[in-house]
Amino acid sequence: MVASTDIKFYVQSNNNTPQLQNVFGSMIGVLDACLVNGISLGIVSTLTAVGTTVTAVFSASHNLMQYQVLKITGANQAEYNGEHRILTVPNATSVTFQLASAPSVTTATGSITASLPSLGWEKPFSSTNVNGGGKAAYRSKNTLLPSRPFLRVVDELDPAYTATYAKFAKVGIVEDMTGIDTLLGVQAPYDSTSVDKNWVGTGTGTAVLNGWAKWYYSTNAAANASFNETTTPASGSRTWILVGSTDYFYILPATNIDSVVKNPYGFGAFDSLLQSDSATNFLSATYDYRAASSSSTRSSFMSTTSSSGTYLLLQRAYSQLAQFKVASCFGLGAASTINSGATNYIGSVALNSIAPFSPVYINEDVLRGMLKNLYWLYQASPYTNLQIIENKGQLFIAITASAQSSAGQVVLKIGEL
Repeated sequence: MVASTDIKFYVQSNNNTPQLQNVFGSMIGVLDACLVNGISLGIVSTLTAVGTTVTAVFSASHNLMQYQVLKITGANQAEYNGEHRILTVPNATSVTFQLASAPSVTTATGSITASLPSLGWEKPFSSTNVNGGGKAAYRSKNTLLPSRPFLRVVDELDPAYTATYAKFAKVGIVEDMTGIDTLLGVQAPYDSTSVDKNWVGTGTGTAVLNGWAKWYYSTNAAANASFNETTTPASGSRTWILVGSTDYFYILPATNIDSVVKNPYGFGAFDSLLQSDSATNFLSATYDYRAASSSSTRSSFMSTTSSSGTYLLLQRAYSQLAQFKVASCFGLGAASTINSGATNYIGSVALNSIAPFSPVYINEDVLRGMLKNLYWLYQASPYTNLQIIENKGQLFIAITASAQSSAGQVVLKIGEL
């Protein structure tokens, strides 16, 4: 059976991939590539089949990972073209994938190129800023979803902010839009007494308040450490991984060049457990409104130990009223299990010989739903960072991530064989 390609993932080490640097606009660059445009990998030197197994050879190091999804175009034999999940990486210049049936010729001809295909989202609205970066609105194209709100991203220097401070994108769920600055319906987060609270900075100097829901990608500390926004971050690229499908995505950026610890951010549809739910979208962000000079640990939903920066934002409450909702998360039915992959809640790997993980549940006033293809770990970082896990034909990847003030891990599904 040919491996599925509906879930895709991207890492900063892939060739021609935009980088998260200490520069406003970096986050939009990554989102554009992964969600909308795809990433060009260049010319494929040869495509050769032995039975249904195809080996693609590049003229230089491809920097691809096993089980990423590769798109082939330009082969004269149509059966070679299309999306394929990489099954093996024999060496630095070749990968293999499988076709549904043996091709008509064993060596493909044509002007063959390869890319990492996008998740297939749309970006209907955007703007650029003369000082760098800009604004963007992204949305799933899947019209079968119960709701398709926009992810609005503001990744530019705010007039109230200082260019040398930490870099982040201000993010929010917007129910409807007719332009990049024309927001309609419910927003998450939203304060009726201060409608621009999430989008426009206020105050001056180190006391500036800039953004309420944020995706940090350049600070002077690791994602699980205390920091302020006013200390100038180091120059250089940060590591990141983005995993998703047509319905959702998670982006996990490290915030410091010397750290692999990442914040588990994300947006998209969740699996509702309600009989009727017309607003099934979440936003995972650093949910925090404080002065730039304030030093604190600014993490996302992985730990529920405080009211700052630790919860999911939902498009609407389960009652479907026109208001956003802040919900908590937990795994395995235990709300006290608060830090994924940071503590041995269930024995240890040496004791169990396994590293159990379970779905992440969304707890509102009711048990609202589950996050898609993201799993909570019950032992302390049992895997190496970016380790691939195969289990009964399903593929997962373990990612070292922030668990409030410690380092933990999450597991994400990346496909099926």
